[in-house]
Amino acid sequence: MAYDGGSDPTLAELITRKFIPEIFSKNVLMHTMSNLVCVNAFNTAYKRDLRKGYKVSIPVFTEGTATEVTPGTEPTAIDASTTAASITVDNWYQAASEISDLIGIEQEADYLAGAAKSCAYIINKKIDTSVGVLFSTLNASTVYGADGQTFTDAIFRALVQTLDENDVPDDDRCIVGDPSTKNDLLAIDKFITVDYVKTPVVPFGLFGALYNAKVYITNNLTATTTGNYGVYSHRDAIGIVIQKNPRSRVWDMGYKFIAKIIVDSAWGADEIRDSFGIPFYTRSK
Repeated sequence: MAYDGGSDPTLAELITRKFIPEIFSKNVLMHTMSNLVCVNAFNTAYKRDLRKGYKVSIPVFTEGTATEVTPGTEPTAIDASTTAASITVDNWYQAASEISDLIGIEQEADYLAGAAKSCAYIINKKIDTSVGVLFSTLNASTVYGADGQTFTDAIFRALVQTLDENDVPDDDRCIVGDPSTKNDLLAIDKFITVDYVKTPVVPFGLFGALYNAKVYITNNLTATTTGNYGVYSHRDAIGIVIQKNPRSRVWDMGYKFIAKIIVDSAWGADEIRDSFGIPFYTRSK
């Protein structure tokens, strides 16, 4: 086999991509990455050291009723529990990259370090996506508005009202939208004027806050025909169980003359409280 073959990337590919020196900068440009906000916006309190196929049952309390006091009559105890919600660890994914021993010696830019970062992002994006696909199933799969709608203050207030009417706690609410949602929000005075908000607009996914809800923006939402499925929700609407955090391991496979990095994770995600979130359509993808 040729010296530059047998591994991916090959020597020829790395020379073309400037990991093998002629004369060039050691700075490496990573591929574009979406803000991954879906997991952190919801309940990850169920993390345990699990394996694929394990199930976590989560007791969910239901509201009882008050009865009139009758002197001399013993009160009847209420049963405040209901059928437990459950999350099954049913996802196990990996992303891997490798480099040959000799190419590893000759390279100037650290290909394997960059590849490790990329593999970790790939796995985290897969976890984030598995949460985002659940948005449209909340509120009995009833999505607010029309596909391609402009997000307005009136829509935001209608979403707030829906959760208020469902007795959803006011704290720990958030809204997750896409760049078109961000563009629409910038036209709402209440969002950008400090007279209305306590939290200024900030980068890195968390875009600001309005009506006591954090606003997150991401490119990693599930697409509809015209836009995406966004969500206004309490963090307890969806639960995520992760087998630790994505683990990264480097294997020196000397018998094959390569070093391989493998990042893997097992996790599960599911609805916990259907009425604690309401999906909405965004304007564009």
